[in-house]
Amino acid sequence: MRLLVDIGNSAVKWAFAGGDDIVDADRFVHRGLDIAAQLNLAWGSLQRPAEVCVVNVAGEAMASALTAWTRQHWSLIPKFFSTVDAACGVTNAYSVPENLGVDRWAALIGAHHQCRGAVCVIDCGTAITLDLLAASGQHQGGLILPGIKMLKQVLLEETAEVKPSAALPLATLLASSTGAGIHSGAVYMVVAAIDRLVNDVSAKQGPDLEVLITGGDAATILTLLARPAQHDPELVLKGLAILAGET
Repeated sequence: MRLLVDIGNSAVKWAFAGGDDIVDADRFVHRGLDIAAQLNLAWGSLQRPAEVCVVNVAGEAMASALTAWTRQHWSLIPKFFSTVDAACGVTNAYSVPENLGVDRWAALIGAHHQCRGAVCVIDCGTAITLDLLAASGQHQGGLILPGIKMLKQVLLEETAEVKPSAALPLATLLASSTGAGIHSGAVYMVVAAIDRLVNDVSAKQGPDLEVLITGGDAATILTLLARPAQHDPELVLKGLAILAGET
């Protein structure tokens, strides 16, 4: 089987490609941790895949660490994908194609292959990205926003008397503690921005626009959005499976 790997700024997500589906999806946080030790824990008991296909936005050091692990344990060199001007029915709007993050590129390909019409793709990770894709597969462009954790960190760094606290699973409209107030404020700020953006792109694209949301904070954000959205936690991996299958 083919092992699909999505390396984000904070976490590694993976799954196996099984025909037209992906199976056994899982993840671990890598930021600030020893990647080799985390891979030992996560992949040490896996059977050797036929191929390892990767989208990586975490930099060259991460790519090198992953490559060293797969060579040592499986005698495999991963295949790292990059963004191009067109692939799998999707055309990139960026004048310099490779400047579009490869995770966003894979998500757009995944969205195009599962949605019949125009689709707005929202990826809620360390940063939040929003991309609009026409029914034809033409990427219309997108935006990048700070994610929930990033917003909280900025406030904590700039406010001397506020101490960091553990992330809270639920946002409340009116909080009764400083930590909860920071968390809820960041969540509602993100939700408000996404609602406004989706409303504006819907006015541009039409009422039949589909909205797909993915990423580590998607479940938190989804429940508060004014407009219904389809949650697809494996959207990037699905797009990577399509990319890998056509090369």
